Amino acid sequence: MNDRERDVLRREILNLILEGHNRWTAIEKRGCSLGFDFATSNTVKRQFYGYLLPSGYVERVGRGKYALADRGKKLLALLS
Repeated sequence: MNDRERDVLRREILNLILEGHNRWTAIEKRGCSLGFDFATSNTVKRQFYGYLLPSGYVERVGRGKYALADRGKKLLALLS
């Protein structure tokens, strides 16, 4: 996966959360159905749990529920 594909996937994950898909299962299912060859279950999981959540772009608000942090909104604006 190259940098452009990573940015596209991160942008789409952040958009999903912004649209109200705040549960992990919904994010994963919708992320995999985006129509990109590189958007597999594993890549969505790695970008979400390996980058967006630890870096503070997404925050956990409950068990299996996530919200967009202020930092995530700035990243989304930058990637859009």
